[in-house]
Amino acid sequence: MDQQNNTLEPHVLMFPIPFQGPVNCFLKLAELLCLSGIHVTFLNTEHIHRPLLRHTQVLSRFSRYPNFKFETIPDGVEHETPVPRDRFMEVMAGVDAVTKPLFREMMVSGRFSWKSERPVTVMIPDAYFSFAVDVAIEASIPVICFETISPCCLWTSYLNLPTLIEAGDVPFEGVPFFMFLISKIG
Repeated sequence: MDQQNNTLEPHVLMFPIPFQGPVNCFLKLAELLCLSGIHVTFLNTEHIHRPLLRHTQVLSRFSRYPNFKFETIPDGVEHETPVPRDRFMEVMAGVDAVTKPLFREMMVSGRFSWKSERPVTVMIPDAYFSFAVDVAIEASIPVICFETISPCCLWTSYLNLPTLIEAGDVPFEGVPFFMFLISKIG
């Protein structure tokens, strides 16, 4: 009967995009879930996990939650230092080539690299990881995408930037972008 109760307990697999800002947002959500008594497995790529452990107090922060654990998955990024924003595509190419197939195999086959007595009952990937939605559907796991981009950035990037490009206002020469935006807003 204990084993049956374990399978019914919620176990959330969280999978953020491997950059500091999104990982921080996911950690805040993970903490709220842990406070609610939900079991959380936080899956990081190896590249972001190393500096997270080295430069933060995240292990001591989450040590008070017995229902929380970190796990890692390879990402194909070779170097130790954090990748700057301008090398975003390098990291995402590694995730696409290395992480994506490993993640799919782990989730669909049920052969996780980590030992868990509780099956994953819900997956919360970063909204950028559309492949995780496909994997969740294939593995019959409910999925909730979590978007970590700010509303301001979302508004600018997705709603207004295409309009500015169509109008011929972007790209522009000789004017810093923030000054251009101020002139359009003001």
